[in-house]
Amino acid sequence: MESTEPALRTAERPDPPSLSSTEASDDRFHAAFLWTAAALVIAVLWIKPMVSSLWTDEFGTWWVINGSAHQVVDRAQAVQGQSPIYYLIAWVMRLLAGRSELWLRFPSLVFSFAAAFVIYRIAKRLVTAEVARIAVITFAVWPSIAFAASDARPYALATLAVVASTWALIAWLDTTRFQQAMLYVVLAASIPFVHPVFGIVLIPQAVYALARIRERSTHVRTRDLVLAAVGIGVLTIPVVLELLALWRRQEDWVVPNTASVSWVAHMLVPPAFVGAALIGGLLAARRLRLGRDPRQLPRSTVILLIGWLVIPAAFLVGLSIVSPIALLPARYFLCVAPAGALLAALAIGALEPSQVRRILVLLVVIFSVLDLAAPEKSGDMRGALALVRSVAGPRSVVLIDARFQESLQRSWYTDPERQGLLTAATSFYPVPGTVVPLPVDLDPSTLPFVRTQVGDSVAATDDVIVLTETGSSYGPWFDEYMGQRGWTSHQVGEVTLFTVTEFTRGSTPR
Repeated sequence: MESTEPALRTAERPDPPSLSSTEASDDRFHAAFLWTAAALVIAVLWIKPMVSSLWTDEFGTWWVINGSAHQVVDRAQAVQGQSPIYYLIAWVMRLLAGRSELWLRFPSLVFSFAAAFVIYRIAKRLVTAEVARIAVITFAVWPSIAFAASDARPYALATLAVVASTWALIAWLDTTRFQQAMLYVVLAASIPFVHPVFGIVLIPQAVYALARIRERSTHVRTRDLVLAAVGIGVLTIPVVLELLALWRRQEDWVVPNTASVSWVAHMLVPPAFVGAALIGGLLAARRLRLGRDPRQLPRSTVILLIGWLVIPAAFLVGLSIVSPIALLPARYFLCVAPAGALLAALAIGALEPSQVRRILVLLVVIFSVLDLAAPEKSGDMRGALALVRSVAGPRSVVLIDARFQESLQRSWYTDPERQGLLTAATSFYPVPGTVVPLPVDLDPSTLPFVRTQVGDSVAATDDVIVLTETGSSYGPWFDEYMGQRGWTSHQVGEVTLFTVTEFTRGSTPR
């Protein structure tokens, strides 16, 4: 039980054959190519967006951490419905670095680098070192992972918890050490603490462990797994209690996505990978051949990778079908993204010769950069509020689409603790004047409240600045509402996703 070697040699891969000098030189070039590709894509997709404008959910993070440690815990649990672990880390970063897009996002970048390293270790253990290098690239360009790497939200930390616990499980099954078992229990229990939805990956982990026992590639026994499961269950009792307490807010978890075959396929197989496979297959058709049959992998490895990809995805889709809780945004499918990246790397690594693999990797990188690289993550709120500052004064009223689903609930406008969430954007990017939030949607259900909110706020001013999403129903509504009351409009400007308009009472705008 205390052996430092894998439990049974049948679980190991055979040693690779020795290489000739020419093959060794090509292998060194190939490895250098892959690491260079990984570094470049990380620089473009992970690091470059670090200084771009914050987006809606990141403003929510800013609001959570913009207070005392006690407020961070209360806001994270009562409002965000999530564990305060990530937010306390971000709170410490705010204390150290102040208000900065770069430093607010820095923890997520660190977590993503750590997760990439663990992915490399997993792929090297399960397949080969080359597949591990390719896996770092496919991991880096996976859309939801690339977004999370520079996102001031808990999803990069949750991804790290998922891959680290998977690596700890593999190490425990290999060595059967008690210390490794305890490490796995702690890391597995940490997943739902970081984000409860990601806890569903514990199911494919259990399936993998049972497959290893069945194929006799580990000395860990079923009884040991049961004890580990009990340990994980005991440690996660606080999360279960928190979820039960949050059940009354289940309507807040409903998101506008609906389950569809195309949406699920898009989450499980990114378009850039499909395009690279099609174009690469055409370019290398004459030379392409299968060098390593994936079916030669241990059955447990196949079960782990496919189960990790399919089981959580099926759970999320099934939950949206049988209940009103629709957890279908890309951020929740992030828990299966590491498995998708590993499977993609395995597929590329199985092809010969090495030039074909380089072509496919290059195409994946190019298509991913073309698809994902953008100057802003999701709208340029920083630029929009800079436009507001260019025309606003101390007596101006700034009407802003709050963009949070919570803005549809009237109580949030009067709750002194929660109303700060609705104006979090102008807390991070301050503007002069009085800021008045509006519901995220303008429809028959919110129109009476919007009329009251706007009418009351503009009564005592001659200068109103409106910031709305470009193309939303707010634009024509404000033109009609303000025009009928003698206000003159002037479009200050547009930036990515947003339009800023100034209204002045009965005169030409400044």
